[in-house]
Amino acid sequence: MLKRRTLTQAPFWCDERFSATGIFVAMTIALLLAAGAAVDFARVVNMREGLDQGVRSASEVALRALDDRRLSDDQIRTLGLSQFDKSSVFARQVGTIETPAIVIDRTVPSVTVTAKGVVAMTVSRLSGVSEISVPATYTAGTAPADIVGAVASRDR
Repeated sequence: MLKRRTLTQAPFWCDERFSATGIFVAMTIALLLAAGAAVDFARVVNMREGLDQGVRSASEVALRALDDRRLSDDQIRTLGLSQFDKSSVFARQVGTIETPAIVIDRTVPSVTVTAKGVVAMTVSRLSGVSEISVPATYTAGTAPADIVGAVASRDR
């Protein structure tokens, strides 16, 4: 003769009394993963903003130094790197930054600064993404004098 199981002997996953527990566990895991992804996204955004600020300020400082004809390209690069280091302090707290490349063009008067940062992921490692590379480039240049005058006269 078959025995009847009582409610206390039913397996945990078949018992309707504990159905809310399974939903709670699933939602807790989903919320933790979403919070971790939000932290990773915020770190990447902070790296991008820090690199953008660093390359912009470095290229502007190097362009101003380019106006001084007595400075060599190496001295201008040193000034640009110094400014980049000052401007990207917060980005260095989020990840690692490679040494930026500074390209000086004296014929056009322009300075291009290119940098790359790497942010290590936390929870996103579960999906296979261990790090994200964040590039940034900015070119500061001066417009030729005849074009600047033409724009200024047109505004009057």
